[in-house]
Amino acid sequence: MTFPPAISRSFWGRSFSSPLMLASGTAGFGEELLDLQCLSGVGAVVSKAITFEPRAGNPPPRLHETPYGLLNSIGLANPGVYHVLNSILPAVAELPCPLILNVAGESVSEFARVVCILEKSGVHIGYEINVSCPNVARGGAAFGIDPDVVLKVAEGVSRETDRPFSVKLTPNGGDIVQSARAAVEGGASAVTVCNTFLGMHMNWRTGETVIKRKIAGYTSPALLPLVVAKVWQVSNSISVPVISSGGVSSGEDVLELLAAGAQMVQVGTRLMRRPFAGSELMDEMKKLTGE
Repeated sequence: MTFPPAISRSFWGRSFSSPLMLASGTAGFGEELLDLQCLSGVGAVVSKAITFEPRAGNPPPRLHETPYGLLNSIGLANPGVYHVLNSILPAVAELPCPLILNVAGESVSEFARVVCILEKSGVHIGYEINVSCPNVARGGAAFGIDPDVVLKVAEGVSRETDRPFSVKLTPNGGDIVQSARAAVEGGASAVTVCNTFLGMHMNWRTGETVIKRKIAGYTSPALLPLVVAKVWQVSNSISVPVISSGGVSSGEDVLELLAAGAQMVQVGTRLMRRPFAGSELMDEMKKLTGE
């Protein structure tokens, strides 16, 4: 590691002029941002989650802005893998940056099943495997809190693809370093650190929560020190690249995450507020580093 970190990156055998990835769930599949010419400065787009069956998602309200961040409980809403394969991916074949497909499942075998189907497309360069989603077969706890389950998920995906894939880990329980090691042992080409932190907002007068499902995922610039610490812990414990996710609100935040050991940096909540976040963050980083 050299300091200050370089903006240009090498990742999965490719050269990237930008370290920025658009986080899953904040950019769809990139088509709308492409139409609005908002992909300048973006290194890669990570798609919204794809499951085997279509999912309507959680009942509204499922988004709530707080003074310092955002609560969300979307519930993996998506049209299902076959619609993505046959209708959506052909429409985004001309994205100016690589596309990575986020895959979720309700069982260990479903991750591999979805990847197997998506292998029929030549549009994407790899996958992000979301083991932060609930494991229905084991009472709803996230797959990612159990390293043995993470290992099995990664091994299953490895058998279905030769493309690189990252395993997106959860900060909400378990040992994230052990889960990262299990992902690597199972064949992962990277790990994403990390998914949203659990949060809740309640009306103290009525006892009601603003999110229908009560507890939601929380994203915020205030979480940056927590993400930096986890990136540093994981990157010093495994041999594959770390993709950071969470806490970014400025170019300086991106550089700090790179300095902590991230190879690429995802931006999410800022993008939802500022569609041109990619170019804005790149301009900030260039001014800070002189690149």
